[in-house]
Amino acid sequence: MPGDRFGHTPIGEARVLFADALLGPEEVGRVLGVDPVALAAADPRLLTKVPYDADTLRAARTRGELLLFRVPTDGTAPLTLLRLLERFPDAIQAKLLKGVGYLLKDEWTLDQEPFAARAACQLAWCLVHREPIPATRNLSYALQDAALARYAAGIGLEGRLRRRSAIEIVYDTLLFERARGVRLLGRAWDWSDTPTADGGYVIAGEFSAGGLHVLGYSRAVRFGTLGICAQH
Repeated sequence: MPGDRFGHTPIGEARVLFADALLGPEEVGRVLGVDPVALAAADPRLLTKVPYDADTLRAARTRGELLLFRVPTDGTAPLTLLRLLERFPDAIQAKLLKGVGYLLKDEWTLDQEPFAARAACQLAWCLVHREPIPATRNLSYALQDAALARYAAGIGLEGRLRRRSAIEIVYDTLLFERARGVRLLGRAWDWSDTPTADGGYVIAGEFSAGGLHVLGYSRAVRFGTLGICAQH
């Protein structure tokens, strides 16, 4: 089981600790309309155990993190970004599929990026920061990485915090909203580790009633609402 080197906790105990800050197999199955047993067929242990020890979970909850269950498929097809759009047509700002939004290149479109049709989450539990870590905001991409490393060392997670991929950000944000009725990244942006075809990196944020914005930005960009929602 992923994360077993850090112990594990029964899912019932994790639910008590995280309450509505947890997105588990039951919630994911309900949103996708698929039996959770089928979604976790590759590792059924994930239906009953969370691969973190109790101390790690308590510390993460104190920091306001989320505990999220991810699946690679909806039971029929890989749960790629384009598959999420098929299932939830209003999930992403429609104009972003028509060629606007890239900082340096007006003709950039989300659906032309290879990851959109290929990348899916791994079957796993993850602890994720609800908001971008303040120390990573308003920095260029490389400086964000350095700030994240310092933050991780300061909370005893040196070498264990990392950026989310673009599909992980989209999956987490869309499924959490449908399961819990809460829009993460409503006024902020998370910068992923997923490169765009022309040298940028994918960001996502400003999730509103019109959908989630997903863009590609140059590594040199910096602004106050753009940071890293780290995971471990």
